[in-house]
Amino acid sequence: MEKLTSVKRQSLRIQVYNQLKEKILQEQWGIGEKLPSEAELCESFGVSRVTVRAALQQLEILGLVETRHGGGTYVREYSAIKTLDTLHPLPPINRHKDLISVLEYRQIVEKGTIKLALRNMTDEDIEQLEHTYRLMLQTIDNPKRHAEADHSFHYLLAKISQNSLLCKVSSTINNILANSMADIVKLLGPNLGLKYHRKLIDAIKERDSLKCETLMEEHIQMTIDAIIQAGTEDQ
Repeated sequence: MEKLTSVKRQSLRIQVYNQLKEKILQEQWGIGEKLPSEAELCESFGVSRVTVRAALQQLEILGLVETRHGGGTYVREYSAIKTLDTLHPLPPINRHKDLISVLEYRQIVEKGTIKLALRNMTDEDIEQLEHTYRLMLQTIDNPKRHAEADHSFHYLLAKISQNSLLCKVSSTINNILANSMADIVKLLGPNLGLKYHRKLIDAIKERDSLKCETLMEEHIQMTIDAIIQAGTEDQ
């Protein structure tokens, strides 16, 4: 395997992610080709397995790779539109009206997503959600990283649903969703989201589909209401 450029200690995950993304987009690994193993990537970059996994997860969120359980990570077929979105992210969403539009979309889609996800949920999936929730707790003082963990939580639900269209749509509009979550955290803080994510995980563990759907809808509606209130106070 060609030696990858070692990375400095600063922003390890981002540097690993950027180098891997560049190699994929330059077709150094072709569609359907298997990436080096996590152990090989750790050695090549000189970073931990946690850092490599975080970078691979971000690539998967963008739709550039797919991880096959027990089989490694492979380059996915991706569209020119998706590639353009990856290379030139959409500008951040910061107007209250735009945030509410994104949330209304999420309210419609994610209620059904969690219902589908619950049908296929394994104990390993629940542990992944717990891990992502712990990342949210650990990053409450860093809005950007907290929003990334929040976005990963919801993308995991789409992935667990095993509905390919949900995953593709989520990947295609990744920047819109991620930017909106970052702006929501900056505007409202992390507490509301943390409260509902904890409730959602507990309901998932109970395998209570109706409770999960209700909590997801309530969570997003509470966020919409809080943004409307914040907009009123700014006037």
